[in-house]
Amino acid sequence: MRKRKKHLWLLILSALSLGALVYLILNVSPTDQFSIFNFQFSILIPALTILFILIFSLTTFILNNSRRGLLLGLLIISYLLLRLNGLTSPFFAILLLILFGGIELFFVKRK
Repeated sequence: MRKRKKHLWLLILSALSLGALVYLILNVSPTDQFSIFNFQFSILIPALTILFILIFSLTTFILNNSRRGLLLGLLIISYLLLRLNGLTSPFFAILLLILFGGIELFFVKRK
């Protein structure tokens, strides 16, 4: 069995995104708005994007599997979006786990 090479750039990307996320948490208020081309956006959008990049790159580096990194990142971000919208029942977390577990099993079976 051949070992796949771990990519160091994923570890560097996760360290940079961790630094950016810590900077956002410490220096920016959650109610702040930023504007791009006269559109106002909440600071939550870049924070969740940076968190996804952090989870994706770190999980991909540790597990050496980009599909599992993508699924875990999407799982955590979708759970946080549900919590943000007030859907805090444990039933929703269980449904998300079943959904992403089914997606993972689908891809494993296809292989």
